[in-house]
Amino acid sequence: MDSTQLVQIRRDFYGNIRRRVELILGQESRAIRTYRDSYEKEIMRLSWQSVDKKHLFARLKQADVVLIGDFHAQKQSSRAFLRIIRKIENRQVLALECLRKTDQPVIDSFLAGELTEKEFLSQVAWKKNWNFPWENYKPLFKWAQQNKVRIYGINSQSANHTLQQRDTFSAELINEIHKLNKGAQIVVQYGDLHLCSNHLPKQIKKKNAKLNTCVVFQSPEVLYFKIMEHQKELTTDVVKLTQDMWALNSLPPWIKWQDYLLLLESGHDKRVRNIDIEPTDTVAETVQFVSKSFGFNISLAGLSVYSSTDDQFFNQLDRLSILLKRKIIENVQEGISFYVPELECGYLARYSVNHVTRIAAQYVYSQLGGYKKTIIDPKKEFYKLIWLEAVVYLFSKIKNPKRKTDTLQDIRSSLQKEQFDDRGKEALMLSLTQKLSEMQFLSMGKLRTMTAGDMNKYGKKSFSTAAQILGGIMGEKFFYALNKKLIRLPENQGLIFKNLNSQQFQKIYFESLEMIESWPVSFKSKYDKL
Repeated sequence: MDSTQLVQIRRDFYGNIRRRVELILGQESRAIRTYRDSYEKEIMRLSWQSVDKKHLFARLKQADVVLIGDFHAQKQSSRAFLRIIRKIENRQVLALECLRKTDQPVIDSFLAGELTEKEFLSQVAWKKNWNFPWENYKPLFKWAQQNKVRIYGINSQSANHTLQQRDTFSAELINEIHKLNKGAQIVVQYGDLHLCSNHLPKQIKKKNAKLNTCVVFQSPEVLYFKIMEHQKELTTDVVKLTQDMWALNSLPPWIKWQDYLLLLESGHDKRVRNIDIEPTDTVAETVQFVSKSFGFNISLAGLSVYSSTDDQFFNQLDRLSILLKRKIIENVQEGISFYVPELECGYLARYSVNHVTRIAAQYVYSQLGGYKKTIIDPKKEFYKLIWLEAVVYLFSKIKNPKRKTDTLQDIRSSLQKEQFDDRGKEALMLSLTQKLSEMQFLSMGKLRTMTAGDMNKYGKKSFSTAAQILGGIMGEKFFYALNKKLIRLPENQGLIFKNLNSQQFQKIYFESLEMIESWPVSFKSKYDKL
């Protein structure tokens, strides 16, 4: 498929997702539309230059005020904000749109440890006044507490203020904060639309023309599509627009808006009734999106997806063997989303992009004939599970090209640290052991698989987690090969969508390694980002 067709597929998917959000929330008002137009027109008219992140941080270190955009429904926005403030390393105070000026005494008490989290959220009326997930912002407050960094609320307490009045109000507060914190850099988190030159930055300049201000947009949609049309999205993470205006290019627009849609459908927003939520439609959209990107024609007639609140799913389990029923219940208890080929239906544990994509990938794989039986025992079917996870990761990478996974060096580095993430040391050790075994096979032609004694050193959970890690590494290579046209779909679908039902799958797995390992890795480490 040529790049022009791929761009159109992505634009169509993005448009459909946005329309679904607007059906729930209602169309934007004329005032917001005008405000958005001003923001988009400015970004569209500016020339852009892909630069190394070191240039961005060199500029940020010089600024008195750093304005960083926020897409409120997207957790990654706050993660990027936190990564930036950690790397600037100036003496800082934070100014956040999510809190109001009148919240200041409560903010100070919370940071001082005088209030519990529950008390803080209650006293600032988080759900009423902001209503985006607290979990997105919680790491900022934890970091501020640990580093004794002051946080200010800069939003207006008046619901009747226009967008322009809110900009003026916040600009006044930013100037006051500057006077109160001589020599400190003010890092502001505010919705991306407010960072257009004629909006908040203009008001800041009116209050104090001497303030050295720098803006960092977060993945502006119109800019992302411009970069994508030039086939530069995979190599462009930081963009220079002007000396004082920069942008991160870290998240595709359709991912931003699907995250928002899934947040609305998850029940977080009470405006959405459960009766209006149809998980099958949500998964079907991803099936169509990825299938079109691959050039596949996948029927949706057999797709049926149940959510965690739908008891009808569990009514079907009595048709299954005891072992398969036990495996499905185990997956449900662990919050895993999955497709059951034996029942021809999926189970959506969480309304998130990755959970939706996991079901879509397994459904397509089953429709292509390669995945007809659920993998019950991750120890006995380790190689099948790795391959299945590689296909799942490939689907997520097609949907979100900016996603990154572990590398072999990441696994080694993690094992050298004293603290481990929730995957645990055992799963990382198993992943490293497997990769070293594969490298030995490729270099010496000697196949050394794990004995029963080796396997008993690890729990089943570690095999499942290791398969996800190793599948991510392999899936990244699949994506690279497709992107560089080393293989093509649908012509070469047999190279990726292997028959997991084969009794000789271990042999198929190792026979495929030489080709897969000849494809380079497209990045050094997933941690080498903002």
